[in-house]
Amino acid sequence: MDRHSRVPFGARFCRLATAGLLAVALWLPTAVSPADVLAADVPAAVPAAATCTGWTDTVVPPSTIRVLRHATNAVQTVDFKTYVKVVMAAEWPQSWPIESLRAGAVTIKQYAWYYAMHYRGGTVAAGCYDVSDSNADQVYSPETRALAAVDVQAVESTWTESIIKNGSFIVTGYRSGNDGPCGADKDGAHLWQHTARTCASDGMPGETILHVYFDPMVLQGGPTAPGQPTGVSAVGFDQSAQVSWLAPASTGGPVIKSYTATSAPDGKTCSTTGALTCAIAGLTNNTAYTFTVTATNWVGTGLPSDPSSPVTPAVVPGATYHPMTPPVRLLDTRVANGLSGRFSANTPRTFTIAGLGVIDAHATAVTGNLTVTGDSHSGAIYLGPDAAAKPSTSTLNFAWGEVTANGVTVALSPTGTLSATYMAASGNTTHMVFDVTGFFTPDTSGATYHPLTPARLLDTRIGNGLSGKFSANSPRSFAVWLRGHVPDTATAVTGNVTVTGSNHSGALYLGPTQIVKPSTSTINFKKGQNLANNVTVALSSTGKLSATFLATYGTTDLVFDVTGYYTAGLSGSKYVPVTPARLLDTRVANGLTGKLAANAPRPFTITGRQCIPPDAVAVSANVTVVNETSGSAIFVGPDRIVKPPTSTLNFVKGNIKANGLTVALGPSGSLSATYLSASGNTTDLVLDVTGYFEGPGLG
Repeated sequence: MDRHSRVPFGARFCRLATAGLLAVALWLPTAVSPADVLAADVPAAVPAAATCTGWTDTVVPPSTIRVLRHATNAVQTVDFKTYVKVVMAAEWPQSWPIESLRAGAVTIKQYAWYYAMHYRGGTVAAGCYDVSDSNADQVYSPETRALAAVDVQAVESTWTESIIKNGSFIVTGYRSGNDGPCGADKDGAHLWQHTARTCASDGMPGETILHVYFDPMVLQGGPTAPGQPTGVSAVGFDQSAQVSWLAPASTGGPVIKSYTATSAPDGKTCSTTGALTCAIAGLTNNTAYTFTVTATNWVGTGLPSDPSSPVTPAVVPGATYHPMTPPVRLLDTRVANGLSGRFSANTPRTFTIAGLGVIDAHATAVTGNLTVTGDSHSGAIYLGPDAAAKPSTSTLNFAWGEVTANGVTVALSPTGTLSATYMAASGNTTHMVFDVTGFFTPDTSGATYHPLTPARLLDTRIGNGLSGKFSANSPRSFAVWLRGHVPDTATAVTGNVTVTGSNHSGALYLGPTQIVKPSTSTINFKKGQNLANNVTVALSSTGKLSATFLATYGTTDLVFDVTGYYTAGLSGSKYVPVTPARLLDTRVANGLTGKLAANAPRPFTITGRQCIPPDAVAVSANVTVVNETSGSAIFVGPDRIVKPPTSTLNFVKGNIKANGLTVALGPSGSLSATYLSASGNTTDLVLDVTGYFEGPGLG
């Protein structure tokens, strides 16, 4: 069947031969006009020749096919898969959606396969043939038809597939038809190309398109539903449970679209679009539950996993906060404080926090500042309650030779320890420093938290809070109370401090009192670098913060954005630390799909995921920028803001940069991120949650 020209395409269709094939009469076109078929292209009827044999297998396709070449009147034996690919190039527009081409590849192959089983004619002497190379069958013209990658992809991805209808291996036809809705012209015998293209444009896979046009049918060798997820486990929380699992050994062929976890009893569920963990809410405390998980692709849903071990949800006590004045350094591998010797790549090490100095022995989490220095190679640091050689989240990313810090709020292990892992190529080492600025205890003895919409309380560039640059080693104080909705009862604040416009490299200390030579630092930076760091820091008795620019000489500007505050008593929110969990990774469509575009705020859901309950009002987290096309800044906050007045993270192009944050959630339990850059730029963004606050909302 010749589609000699791709224009007009409406004249193309796949015709079925009739001679001596009574069994397939049901599948023949009802009418063929003289204009469609030239008499010279129709093979003459040839008496049956017993010596001409055909293919017999309906599961495994033939290895070759015999093609009558009209130009030479000779029969050519052709590799069967190559034949199908060459016909694809002639019969299907290569610019069409790949799923319509995949459906076309099956119909082309099935048509030729059928006639390889029911040879068309010839003799041993003249040559037995299965199909001709013209529009009497399918156009096979390797001399003039150039294969495209989509032709190869369409054929290779469907090579195991064949169609059985009413118990028989059928011959399939296809025709051009006209544009219209998916399946509008289906007749059970043909794949109508134009409306099949509509099916593909509607998001339908090739296999489903075949069912639209040929049902009732069975697709041999086609995709199946996924296998069973394995390794299901769960952790109980207050009226909820976090369920985790491993992907099934087989996806069935197509990509898994979703997972669903189900509780027993109650039948409560949660679903994901790819993540291997989700939180089921609405459970009954003090009731034992098991959980099963199913995987779903476009074919269907596979069998449920084996059940998890039982877990029992229960009330999770929130913790209150105790700011420390001054901060205390509990890890410095350079001087054997906390641990001796450098960290080796991918080897987790654990050090004690709870019970040291003023830190309560029952502390469940701490705030502090993590610094990497003296590294032999760029990499990342994980800090958390568990020792993990291959952690799924990170706390700090750095380039080789950088002295980099990040403010954190992080859970302690049940024994009051923290573990850190240096993630880099084997053989590399680094030093690490950790300064604690406060701790949480699971009682009512400390302060509670009040999240705020971020507000700028200091910007020396414009005389906000203080006028003029900081000079080296000259501490200066600025007021926090009664600014940005921080009351005069606040004992500590959370926020983001940014250094900019420095004319010399150095470090910055931020704390409640003026100190010329502090024993801890908040942020380290290079000359001219715009660099931010998250802080949770105590206020002075008069509601002030003090900063010191630590350098041999020079000046710098300083910016501070407040995101919340602590007060004594129980009027605010309590803190619940969690094992760090990734709730946003645009690289893998976790939380959001696709990169952030400049100046286009995008919200993403936090509550109801990874055991962050629906009533959470704020979270502690770590945000990381990667794959940015231009350096600039990121804002993360409760509201969608195109031009936010504050920022969360500053970075230069090509630098994977992280920063901690403690931030209010929006009314729907979401956060919004804005990439502040010139139009046309994009970036990926990652956010790992380390805990949440329950109680009153925005202050």
